[in-house]
Amino acid sequence: VFQGTVKDLEGSDVKPVAIKMIRKNASSQEKREFLQEAKLMNHLRHKNVLRLLGICLDADSPLIILELMEYDLLKYLRESRTLQPSDSTLQTSNSHALRLQDLLAMCEDVALVSARNRENRIVKIGDFGLARDIYKDDYYRMKGEGPLPIRWMAPESLMDGIFTSQSDVWAFGVLMWEIMTLGKQPYPAKNNFEVLQYVCAGNKLSKPPHCPLALYQLMLRCWNAVDDRPNFIVCLENIVTLRDNIEDTILSSADIIRHAEHTDVKKTTSGNHK
Repeated sequence: VFQGTVKDLEGSDVKPVAIKMIRKNASSQEKREFLQEAKLMNHLRHKNVLRLLGICLDADSPLIILELMEYDLLKYLRESRTLQPSDSTLQTSNSHALRLQDLLAMCEDVALVSARNRENRIVKIGDFGLARDIYKDDYYRMKGEGPLPIRWMAPESLMDGIFTSQSDVWAFGVLMWEIMTLGKQPYPAKNNFEVLQYVCAGNKLSKPPHCPLALYQLMLRCWNAVDDRPNFIVCLENIVTLRDNIEDTILSSADIIRHAEHTDVKKTTSGNHK
């Protein structure tokens, strides 16, 4: 993906955009899949989905023109490791849950590398290369061998190649873990094969430092057996409740501090009159 400019688009003379290109010497099948991604994005209109602006077919290889996002979420989290408050990370999880609940397609790749962050802190997903419509058949079984996001995949996806909305919930749990660790790689120090064995053996990611226990418990629910996982509505409700509780705690702490400061001022004033 490259940054570029386009003329006479949406009433602007020159507009900065992101340009997604397919690799050189791509096969006909790869080109079809590339255009299928653009077709899917064209049908999605959501505040948390990267907006498709156009497709260029004049060149030898097709180009997808997307809105330009100023920041990369993964980089943003890593650079903010000493600054990021819990409430902001919960807001990011909240944004992802809203987006995933509203989408009419399954997105296998919900890793942080697919998300961008703008100055207004709206998180958007921007990679639909692995997206498949599952409403008709309820699940999608991967055919052939291609690059897969092993560290975000549920056991049934790893073992049987089955992808459902429940496997999306599993991936969302890993995404929350990434957010709370401020961009750490899931299952650090393990290669992809070791991750596959580790997950299929029933192991889970450990609780991130400073992560609220209630949020980690939600992650663990996302990593339950298929039928025991919450849906995205439940995930969203839990995150909103937890965020509100944190806000109440912060406000209560601020009131205590203000009361203590006011008391100190009164004591100082009284002392000056003696």
